[in-house]
Amino acid sequence: SEAFPLQKRALNKLKHDLEPFRTAIVGAYGVLTWEKQYYAGVVFGGISVMYLMLWYMDLPLITLLALMALLVIVLDYVFPTISRLVFGGVNWDGDQEAKFEDVCGQVCTIKTSLLQWYEYLFKERKSTVFVIIISLGLLALAWIGAIINNLLLMYLATLLIAMWPGLQDKDVFKSITQKVSKIINEKIQCGKRKLQ
Repeated sequence: SEAFPLQKRALNKLKHDLEPFRTAIVGAYGVLTWEKQYYAGVVFGGISVMYLMLWYMDLPLITLLALMALLVIVLDYVFPTISRLVFGGVNWDGDQEAKFEDVCGQVCTIKTSLLQWYEYLFKERKSTVFVIIISLGLLALAWIGAIINNLLLMYLATLLIAMWPGLQDKDVFKSITQKVSKIINEKIQCGKRKLQ
């Protein structure tokens, strides 16, 4: 009962903090959830072009991080002003507000989940089996990182993260699992008929 007011307060603070970016957030939400058919291609193409440029420039890690931080700082400073000029005449309706609240709610949920995982992973005492399993998983990840180009791995991870909302919104996983279970059931039925 005490957690609910804290969540509500965190949600209201997040909405207040993101207020200058709300038009961009609602637009990005539409693109990431594939409101239009071609948005999946736009997301895929945009990420691919960005990583192609990174591959071509072949920047050292420190330079890349410094340039990314510079870009974020400049965008954070300039975007609210540009947003007011570009989107100032756009009427903000209830549908857009509902999308904005939905995005803020999802961000709060993700933040809460990450904090719970942090508490679990770094604050609580772990069993030996847990430590062994996590260690093996991290060793496997290190091995994969050693044999596969890290830029390729980041590209694939970025694609997965950016495409995930659209895949979930369009029930792609649900349709795939339904098709797979249908094929498996047909094979089982066929095998039963052959046994009879």
